[in-house]
Amino acid sequence: MVNLVIVSHSAQLGEGVGTLARQMLMGDGCKIAIAAGIDDPENPIGTDPIKVMGAIESVADTDHVLVMMDIGSALLSAETALELLDPAIAAKVRLCAAPLVEGTLAATVSAAAGANIERVICDAMNALDAKCEQLGLPSPSAAKPTSPDLVPDADARSVAIVVKNPNGIHVRPASRLVSALSGFNADMWLEKNGKCVVPDSLNQIALLQVRCNDMLRLIAKGEQAEDALAAFKRLAAENFGESLEPANADNVATQVPPQATGTAFCYTPFSPEVSQQPTASPQADQQRLRVAIQNTLNDLSALTALAEERYSADIAAIFSGHHTLLDDPDLFDMACDLMQETQCSAAWAWHHVLSDLSQQYLQLDDPYLQARYIDIEDLLSRSLQHLTGEIVQIPAFIRPSILVADVIYPSTILQLDPKAVQGVCLRDGSDASHPAIIARAMGLCYVCQQGKAVDSIKMGDALTLDCVTQRITHAD
Repeated sequence: MVNLVIVSHSAQLGEGVGTLARQMLMGDGCKIAIAAGIDDPENPIGTDPIKVMGAIESVADTDHVLVMMDIGSALLSAETALELLDPAIAAKVRLCAAPLVEGTLAATVSAAAGANIERVICDAMNALDAKCEQLGLPSPSAAKPTSPDLVPDADARSVAIVVKNPNGIHVRPASRLVSALSGFNADMWLEKNGKCVVPDSLNQIALLQVRCNDMLRLIAKGEQAEDALAAFKRLAAENFGESLEPANADNVATQVPPQATGTAFCYTPFSPEVSQQPTASPQADQQRLRVAIQNTLNDLSALTALAEERYSADIAAIFSGHHTLLDDPDLFDMACDLMQETQCSAAWAWHHVLSDLSQQYLQLDDPYLQARYIDIEDLLSRSLQHLTGEIVQIPAFIRPSILVADVIYPSTILQLDPKAVQGVCLRDGSDASHPAIIARAMGLCYVCQQGKAVDSIKMGDALTLDCVTQRITHAD
């Protein structure tokens, strides 16, 4: 049995990851303890070795304890805690380098299903495979063909179902599936469009990218194959434990007004021009980039806490997700490699790396994932501010306003005052984007894809937005 400890610089982030992970549990197969933030009201961001030690001790009544960490001093605090622990307890502890959010979810599902410590660590470390595949990025541990002795053969039996879950088999339904099939003495494969994975890992199931209305087949052979197929069919009939009704649809409808009127405020997101010319010291430039990324990660921790305080855990999860995305050493390494190859500046290399990632999102054929390009642009803008020193403040509004822009970043929307800003009108954008989701949670009228209609709008014009017809007019 494996229990987990979550170590994070942010109390809100740690608790949020813990809450999300516990939703993956269907029994008492895995305990989760949290050691996040420090007890200093003025400076609450940080990690405390004593708190980490206490968290480990609280779940040490097991074979192994796996410690999941976010960044920097979290690792140092965990290593210090190991030195302070009783040697008998310390011997049970393993530190995991997997990404905090995705890794914790994968490890929770794996541990709850009864996997040993090596398998739990493997599943956690492979947690980014599905995201890499969806984005068309290389994945060092992507699903590989099963070994010859585990290939489905003529003796295997199968059952096929059509997935009705609106968002397909995402994290929560996948965790139900792993748990439901974990206890059967049978060899099993999930198949979609000829691609097979073994359904004992959250990551492997995610790699199939199962969407609503996709045909999904479970193939099984062995002593309990029929029982496994029956369990799969029952779970599918229950939509993998998920309601098919849209969540909080009534609440959204009552929060967002059908129309909004205000004074136009024409806004341009920060997007500095960067020079390819390197500085005199490439090593110093790389260090400046590292500091800028860390400052951006600190911003994202603060935005996560702000979203949790003002709105909901779902909105906070957007920014904790941004934190996980940016806290990827491969991005920094790619920028450093580009600096070395082309003798360019850190700002130019970083702009190139993140802009390329943004374009990969835009080229996806799934509109929901495609709309996530603006999140990358947000991270790029914020990190370049720290790198160039050109810090941009959120506009101050002195009268009820309609914010007009080509696009808007999620972090900008979050920091707007909904008492002053009545609505948002965009030339481009997407109704499935995170800015749209945040705007609706704030009760703002959000109108996008207005194209040339915004060309005639000038600062100070009286505008009316219609959220129902998605139109903008000049008010009389």
